[in-house]
Amino acid sequence: MVVGAVLVSLLAATVLAVVRPSVAALGLVAAAGLAWWLVNGPVEGAVLVEVAPRHGLTVADLLVPPLVAAAALALVLARRRPRGRARPPRATLRPWT
Repeated sequence: MVVGAVLVSLLAATVLAVVRPSVAALGLVAAAGLAWWLVNGPVEGAVLVEVAPRHGLTVADLLVPPLVAAAALALVLARRRPRGRARPPRATLRPWT
C-alpha cells in the first residue's frame, strides 16, 4: 500500500512539475523520487547491474531519473520562454502640452 502511494505521489509531482514548472515542484519530484528508491523493494524487478552481493540497480530504480529529468527540462524551458507579448512603450509627453 505504501509503495502504491509513493508511486502515485511521484507521478503526481511530475505532472505538477510539467504543468506548472517551478523549483519547488522540481524539489517535490526529487523528494518523491528519493522516497520511491527507499520503498520500492517489493516491486523492484530484475537486477540489471550488481554492485555488491545484495545490492544492485534494478528495473524499478530506472523510474526516477527520467521523471526528474522531465521536471528539470520543463523548468528550464519555462524560464527561457517569453512571458507574453511585449507592449510598445507608452508616450510620456502628451501632444497638447
